[in-house]
Amino acid sequence: MNPLNVQFNVNVLTVPAFIQPNEFPSWLNHEARALQDLAQDNSLIILRLFLAQRIKDAWAKEELDVLLQGITEKFPHIFRVEMLVIDDDFDLNMDDIEFMQSDAEHDIAQLMESIERYEEQKIARGKLH
Repeated sequence: MNPLNVQFNVNVLTVPAFIQPNEFPSWLNHEARALQDLAQDNSLIILRLFLAQRIKDAWAKEELDVLLQGITEKFPHIFRVEMLVIDDDFDLNMDDIEFMQSDAEHDIAQLMESIERYEEQKIARGKLH
């Protein structure tokens, strides 16, 4: 039973090495649009963005915050963007990405179980009064 009737998904994005800092906003918007278009009506996406240091360094913190916040405002299925800065030469392979998605989905499942227990306790307390 999911009291929120919401399905959370975790998607991992890594900025390709050929993307230049000035191309980053359009690339990110394109990827976010694709995730939005694939999302089901009752789903929310947690986007884990692995951002190369070279791109982060080219952006002021405030500009980057505005860009990432804009993604969640523009695309309603994207619940949150988590940015993790990586070394420029770090390359995630598919096994790494699948592990991160599986690990995050496990965390989400535990969170949903906690919410369910809380809701059950709240209902039980209500019956006692």
